[in-house]
Amino acid sequence: MLKYISGIAVFLLFLVFLYSCEKTDDTIIDPSYDSPVIVSVYKSADTIYTTSGNPVISLNVTAFVSENNGSPLKSTVCNVFNPLNGSAGSFNLSYQGDSASLKKYSGTVSVSGISCLLVGNYKLQFIAENETGLSSNQINLGFYVKNTANVPPVITNTILPDSVVRPVSGQFDLTLLLSLTDADGLCDIKEVYFDAYRPTGNQIPGRIPMFYLNDSTFTFTNPVTPAVPDSLYGYYKYHFFAVDRSNAVSIGVWDSIKFVRP
Repeated sequence: MLKYISGIAVFLLFLVFLYSCEKTDDTIIDPSYDSPVIVSVYKSADTIYTTSGNPVISLNVTAFVSENNGSPLKSTVCNVFNPLNGSAGSFNLSYQGDSASLKKYSGTVSVSGISCLLVGNYKLQFIAENETGLSSNQINLGFYVKNTANVPPVITNTILPDSVVRPVSGQFDLTLLLSLTDADGLCDIKEVYFDAYRPTGNQIPGRIPMFYLNDSTFTFTNPVTPAVPDSLYGYYKYHFFAVDRSNAVSIGVWDSIKFVRP
């Protein structure tokens, strides 16, 4: 009987021990931390008007941020991305006081060191961080940069052979080269292409793109293969164009190649 009572006592002590451990665990659960929330953002302009000769991209921005019952805010940042999605700068906004229980942060976004003006759609990216290291939601705003003195690109030269002898068998590569200038800078070139016409006068379907090679040179390479029909011999004509990011098109330049039998 005594042995039975001792066993019960040991069991009860074990239960007390488990209960004590559970109470201790309750006291060490990590508290939850709340991330800040950007409630609204503002920009001073939808379109920036500037020139490539004196490029200035500047606008004022504001973000209203809630601490969301979390730790105090450490920073609110506005990142800027250009039309090619490359970074154009990162700007720390300054605390301007409270507004309707929200923290107001403002600043001037001014993109500097512009060696070649990229026109088009830019993106503002707002994000805040608190002292605990938690980041807020992200809000994006867009604005457009327009060149008020834009001029179209100019095709300065094309390099094509005067004639090509089609092979009896196999094939070889034919390369077309084009050089151009743009008063607004080479970064302003959006596309270079040509239309091609067979000796019959029929256009080969589709706009044919040329690809950047180096400096101001663009290139296109295509294989030359054997051909039997007379319609595939004679002068192929090519009409070249260049387009900038403001969609201004150069004056078209014509050139040709005579395809002859082996």
